Amino acid sequence: MLISRIQSTLFATAFLLAGGMLMTACPQGDVGAPCNHGSVEAPSSKLVTFPALSCSDLLCVYGEEKTVPDSACSTSEQCNVAGGPNVFSCVNSKCQLSLEYVLERSMCSKACETNDDCNNTSLNNRPTVDDDETSCQSGFSCTVLQRLGQFCCQRLCVCNDDLGTLTDLEEDCAPLTGDAWKSCYAEDAPTPGG
Repeated sequence: MLISRIQSTLFATAFLLAGGMLMTACPQGDVGAPCNHGSVEAPSSKLVTFPALSCSDLLCVYGEEKTVPDSACSTSEQCNVAGGPNVFSCVNSKCQLSLEYVLERSMCSKACETNDDCNNTSLNNRPTVDDDETSCQSGFSCTVLQRLGQFCCQRLCVCNDDLGTLTDLEEDCAPLTGDAWKSCYAEDAPTPGG
């Protein structure tokens, strides 16, 4: 009798531990949550940082492509459109992307295959990133963000606000045919008949 009680207690403990591990092993997602790239300089264009420790999937994305004014400046106001957001700052008499703006628009991301992969849902079917916690106004799509580097032609969740600058990238990253795909993966590509 004592042995069966010990066995059932051990079984119940093992069951609870396994259930707890399963619950914590499945991250709920934080696509769109604010993140930090850890750099002290603003990037010149789109940026993917890995590992970004503040994100569940360790990916922090800045997905916009801004054209920096090519004029000399003495103040940041000269770099920005009057009354518009402070996108650029004046550094050493040259306009550049503002680090504060980049951090405002940087969001956690993850690798994906479809747009549905970019929807955060928790166990109670509530988004895990509230609308007031993200700077993305129009939701997320699964798309290619870079044509070079560690995430070349890989699909990531990107804010739809930033998609206007990514139209040609999907074609350039078409497997086996796109120019960017070929430059990134040509060595790994299967050869015909081989």
